[in-house]
Amino acid sequence: MNSATAAGRLSITLRERVPQLCPLGADDVAFLTAEHRDHLALLPTDQAGRYRLTPTGHVGTIVCPCTRLIIRPKIPIEDLYHLLDPATPVAYMEDDVSPEPGTEAFNFLAARFAQLLGECIRAGLHRGYVERHQSGAFLQGRLDVAAQVRTGTSRKDRLHCTYEEFTADVPYNQVLKATALLLLHSPLLHDRVAAQVHQLLPALEGITTVPLLADRFCELLPTRLTAAYRQLLELCRLLFDGLAAGKESGAVVCPAFLLDMERVFERYVSEGVREAFGNHPRYSVAMQPLHSVAPPKPAQPDLQIRPDMLVSLDGQPVAVLDAKWKKLSTGALRPADVYQVLAYAAILGVSRAILVYPGRRNRRWQYPFDRTGSRLEVYTLRVTGSPRACQRSLRDLGNTLRSSVMN
Repeated sequence: MNSATAAGRLSITLRERVPQLCPLGADDVAFLTAEHRDHLALLPTDQAGRYRLTPTGHVGTIVCPCTRLIIRPKIPIEDLYHLLDPATPVAYMEDDVSPEPGTEAFNFLAARFAQLLGECIRAGLHRGYVERHQSGAFLQGRLDVAAQVRTGTSRKDRLHCTYEEFTADVPYNQVLKATALLLLHSPLLHDRVAAQVHQLLPALEGITTVPLLADRFCELLPTRLTAAYRQLLELCRLLFDGLAAGKESGAVVCPAFLLDMERVFERYVSEGVREAFGNHPRYSVAMQPLHSVAPPKPAQPDLQIRPDMLVSLDGQPVAVLDAKWKKLSTGALRPADVYQVLAYAAILGVSRAILVYPGRRNRRWQYPFDRTGSRLEVYTLRVTGSPRACQRSLRDLGNTLRSSVMN
């Protein structure tokens, strides 16, 4: 369905992984080829100015120089909301303030971010000890000998010292503030949601403004004291990755927000698995753990693997799981998916390799390998229907996996 937008751009609606012939100008083709090669497959046709566009597992919106692409998921938008936040009932926006088509998921996540950040602020931001450096006439903390030597001893009234301050200006809160500012820079953010985010900024005034980079999320390892931040930080990462598909924040000319549905589904499945094993004292679940296959050697490339989930018993891996956002064929399993998860299992020395696919109902198949004593388990998980039915399906999957792994 094509229509002209108020801004003069042609609006084209696509569906995830479904090819469609689209009229595109030279500027749009050049832009998509340069900026969105990983998000769309673009092929010319024998008709001048018409191209075959196929979204590759991403949904959202891309604003091109002359065209606006709206990529819809292959499931209803209400079911996408549930995948993004299964613990919270969907809060629909009123018709008179509904976001632009294609930005619904972005504004849903942004509104949820504002809600969780507000709750975090009201409960009290996490605080920690941060090392500070200052110079002055009085010693605070301990003397910074190296800095004192560098400046010489001519100024007896200038003491360089180092001390620890108990403050909310810690990396966890810096990421929260950076995410809020990133949202406010996006022209895709609805005015009502922007107002919700903006009113929270005064509570973050004492937090250092830092650029939001992917490496910052890797540095924020969860601890007992920051457990309440887990969901909020995961939401920050989803928003960051989605906005990273477009231009840099600031004077945005061609903004975009794209959700990687593979990652969304993996995050959704992980919630069910984590909940199923969460109360067991001996079992633990790690999300996307990075493993080096062999110690690094000079002039030899590293070989590393990162499965979606790894279940361990007393610290020893016992099952590896990969979630695949693909329709499971009724004829045969996808060889590439099977080879990947079996390779993970072989490298990690576990006996159970598990694949999870989306579907309309829960199903399960087992493939035992008698010679090795290991087995492959394949599941489908319901992702359409009422939130209650999907939540029950996710809970059943987690309980089935737990029973299978423990037996």
